[in-house]
Amino acid sequence: MIKIRDLTFYYGDASRPALQDVNLDIEDGEFVLVTGPSGCGKTSLCRCLNGLIPHFYGGEIAGGLEVQGLDVMRHTTREMATRVGMVFQDPENQLVSMDVQREVAFGLENLAFPRDVMAKRVEESLDTLEISGLRHRQVHELSGGEKQKVVISSVLALHPDILVLDEPTSELDPKGAEDVLSIVRRLNDELGITVILVEHRLDRVVHLVDRMIVMDKGKIIADGNPRAVLSNGDITSIGAGVPPIVRIVQRLRDNGVNVDNIPLTVKEGRAMLKDIFMGARGSTLSHTESADNGRPVIEIDKLWHAYPEGITALKNVNLRICEGEFVAVMGRNASGKTTLVKHINGLLKPTKGKVIVSGIDTRRATIAQLSRKVGFIFQNPNDHIFADTVEEEIAFILKNLGFDSGEIAARIDEMLEMFALKEFRKRYPRSLSGGERQRVAMASVLVARPRVLILDEPTRGMDYRLKSELMRFLNGYREKGNTVVLVTHDVETVAEHADRVVLLSEGGVVVDGNKRDVLSRALFFSPQINRLVQAFEKYGVPNNILTVDEALDILK
Repeated sequence: MIKIRDLTFYYGDASRPALQDVNLDIEDGEFVLVTGPSGCGKTSLCRCLNGLIPHFYGGEIAGGLEVQGLDVMRHTTREMATRVGMVFQDPENQLVSMDVQREVAFGLENLAFPRDVMAKRVEESLDTLEISGLRHRQVHELSGGEKQKVVISSVLALHPDILVLDEPTSELDPKGAEDVLSIVRRLNDELGITVILVEHRLDRVVHLVDRMIVMDKGKIIADGNPRAVLSNGDITSIGAGVPPIVRIVQRLRDNGVNVDNIPLTVKEGRAMLKDIFMGARGSTLSHTESADNGRPVIEIDKLWHAYPEGITALKNVNLRICEGEFVAVMGRNASGKTTLVKHINGLLKPTKGKVIVSGIDTRRATIAQLSRKVGFIFQNPNDHIFADTVEEEIAFILKNLGFDSGEIAARIDEMLEMFALKEFRKRYPRSLSGGERQRVAMASVLVARPRVLILDEPTRGMDYRLKSELMRFLNGYREKGNTVVLVTHDVETVAEHADRVVLLSEGGVVVDGNKRDVLSRALFFSPQINRLVQAFEKYGVPNNILTVDEALDILK
């Protein structure tokens, strides 16, 4: 049982509260989804539940917070650890041991559990997460999905009453995300563990939960049954994204079409929308125009890459990317996506083969030389951030390139406006939320306006509104002749904005083509609307529709 009364919290250097007058009761055994725009207070709320706030994070707190009968204000994080287990957004921040078995045992050792109890709990946790085969593997060798399962296993070994997960699928491919979420659902159903899940990508989780809480500016603005909350179109105005299958129903209702209920799954959507789509007619949609007939800006020829420890991450990759293209690189975790794009800016050199960028052979160029041609946004925003303020972070590259003070000031203002960072101008970047740090990292690279832009999972932790604004910027950016290469697991974003998809598997390119060919009728890499319309192909509905707008155009 969780009881929160009039909870307000300010971080030490903040001018506005991270949490404001929060009142909340969560019953034992509930599966609760918490969502809302970046910086709305989701992570701060989670930190309160296990005592990280107020005992670890400095600041000013008021109100009452009781978890499983314990007053969080008076009990230490050590005491709360066996009541509340927390899985952070980035599993790397939670892994401390060299191998999997020791990682799972780490918390038990720190709490001085007897050896026989530790052995039993480690075995149970590994079996529950179905990772017994990984017990002797080195943690650094694991894929993102495997690391996430190890973290959940290490938390589960403490036998918590409450499991808190902060965007556990943000770094996972669609199959990996489904695996993790099915395990979490099983922990809730079969073991009765209370689950509190923070997530932006609602299409992955909304059908699993009992209750949905929406936050904005530190406050709870909606709380209830997921269908009831999603029926309220107001939540989209704050930047909270809703699943495409819900958006199409909302848009149909706005256009005067009667749809009785809100679907939470593709199966429900097919049943509710069957009669509407039966009257639709349309030919197969044409391919999105691509710039692949333009001048090549990236040429990858027979590229192989082996890491020093002997892992061959890329195998005979051949790619040609032209000016003005928007290319999405997709694939399972550990398929070679990040290794591939790190060759484009010279962070990695080919073991065999070559990479040519704007006529420059990367084998003979320094990273500094390539940085004038290629901007690279890393998967982890902390890899970018080192300055004392957000403003200084954004200005750093411009000062190095010799821009005058007037131009620097103008470009900083432009980035602060674009990424909704104006209020954080003087803040220490590492004190910001994960989504806010991601926006700072992007601003610090985009401010230089490179001709080629590589983005490695840039939408992780980013709400729907900011994601849409970023994509609009990238579309405008490439329309000026620049090139965008986007590494992502976000199928919905690719469906709406990319024009070409390169799909990797085990270090090789398995598919390279127009997004409509690659994403249509795929098992795990199809957007939700495409999975919806596949059932209506027999009524004459095109089977290569990818987005809500395309589906509505057919219905017109």
